[in-house]
Amino acid sequence: MKPPRNTSLVRLFPDAEGWLLEAGGSRFTATTVADLCGRLPSSARVQVLAPSRAAVLERFTLPKAPREDLLAMAQLQLEKLLPYAAEEFVFEIQELGGDEQNVEVVALTLSIPALEESCGPLRKIGRGPASIGVYAQQLAGAFKGLTGLTLMVWVEQGCPFLGLAEGGTLLWLEGLPEVDSALCEMELSRALLGAELAGVGGKIQQAFVSAAAPGWSEAIRSTLPGIGVEEKTLEPELELTGNWLPPAWAVEESSRSRKAVFAERLQWVGMAYLGVLTIGFAWLAVQKAGLKKLDQRLAELQPKVDLSNARQSRWRQMEPAVEPSRYLVEILHQAQKAVGAADIRITELQMSPREFSFSGEAATLAEAIEYISRLKQEPGMASFQIQSPNPNILPNERAQFRISAKSDSVAASSKR
Repeated sequence: MKPPRNTSLVRLFPDAEGWLLEAGGSRFTATTVADLCGRLPSSARVQVLAPSRAAVLERFTLPKAPREDLLAMAQLQLEKLLPYAAEEFVFEIQELGGDEQNVEVVALTLSIPALEESCGPLRKIGRGPASIGVYAQQLAGAFKGLTGLTLMVWVEQGCPFLGLAEGGTLLWLEGLPEVDSALCEMELSRALLGAELAGVGGKIQQAFVSAAAPGWSEAIRSTLPGIGVEEKTLEPELELTGNWLPPAWAVEESSRSRKAVFAERLQWVGMAYLGVLTIGFAWLAVQKAGLKKLDQRLAELQPKVDLSNARQSRWRQMEPAVEPSRYLVEILHQAQKAVGAADIRITELQMSPREFSFSGEAATLAEAIEYISRLKQEPGMASFQIQSPNPNILPNERAQFRISAKSDSVAASSKR
């Protein structure tokens, strides 16, 4: 039986050389996403962190408004600044602060073609991402507990990156060239100057450098004397900050999920139906076995039943000869006994071993009817079923009647 659908979440994000898959406490690395598709757990939801090289960071000052209106105004600004059509990019904004009339926002944008490059292998096998984040933003989110401006330098898919973050929000992102250690200080100064000119000001309070980025720690200490520099393995925050999943992809994923749920439910219904059929066939087998035993029992009893029926048949054939109530004399006696003092004459009698009939005349119609009633009530006639049509009035004013009677055994046989 198929187990319940797995609802676990796996993460796919860049590492220093290529891509890293984090699933169920295990980690797998490969050069491309396609190389990791075969290691995806069955039915698990996939969260992808887009590479930092695919992200574009912009800052605006917008009129203060609800978030929905801010998103609409930011989209208009981004359409002017970026070389993409509206349907070719997705973005998220974060508010940095402002006054009563204006608010400063930072917009982090991803181009859909760049996302297709990263997520295409997943979508090709029907495992499109359930959510999409940005690797640089997730690194910034890991330091949201720190106060002041934080400098980050890390290596991502073979290229060094510099980021500035405050309160878990990515404020500046720039790719650094691969240079010798002697040129790291010059490149760092250039990058920090570019951030200051873009409006990212303030004193840097702390710096974190990935162990995979040699030479940059010394450049930071020389360029920014007095701040703490820590070399460590930088890990992206687990909780996703924003979702850059394109709306069209979200519709596809929702449709695919519904189809998967429907297919799973259909499979459960099929399993239940098979279970009911199995129980039904088992019940039929038990009933068939019971009927077979009953047939065997009936077959064993059939000779006894046949013997009993034969004895009963012989008895019925012999009954008229051995039963005194069937004798002709006894029938005449009972007929005459019912006459009593009435003016009644028996004119005709017919008799067989199992039935008799006779005709007679009475002085009046009432005497004829009363005679028939008395005859039916005679104890000697109890073994017969007596029938009589209505008497006829003769020309001489006498009443003519006719009585027929059959033994109870004959009447019962005719009913069967």
